[in-house]
Amino acid sequence: MGMADIIKYGIIFMGIAIMLSSFWFHSIKKMTSDLAVVWCLLGLVMVVVGLVPALSAWINRISGWTGLALFGVGAACLWGAFQICLLISQLLTQNQELAMQVSLLLEENRRILAKLEEREEESGLASAKKNREEGLDLDDEKDIACH
Repeated sequence: MGMADIIKYGIIFMGIAIMLSSFWFHSIKKMTSDLAVVWCLLGLVMVVVGLVPALSAWINRISGWTGLALFGVGAACLWGAFQICLLISQLLTQNQELAMQVSLLLEENRRILAKLEEREEESGLASAKKNREEGLDLDDEKDIACH
């Protein structure tokens, strides 16, 4: 078993690991469904590339140590991209929760303002009636400070 076969099996293993990880993180609500589907498709492509000899023939053309270096760098990049997708999923979830809370607060604010206007109308009518009875109608007063 040569270095090229080790790299091919590594690509297959990484593809399966990506598919399982994306499914797992989606099932525990750490990744959105859109991103999980994309990662599953990427894992499937990696498995197909590793299994189909015509698609993995390029591995035989590079030296073994170069292939291992490329595999290591590729694995590190995939891990970093996966972590970034987890963070993006977390931010999207928090954004949706915040939008729901804002919507609920706006509805509560509308309800409170409607009650406040209703009470002001009730108290405004009562105070205007009281002022008229006492002869304290403010519209008839002159502004003493200006004259």
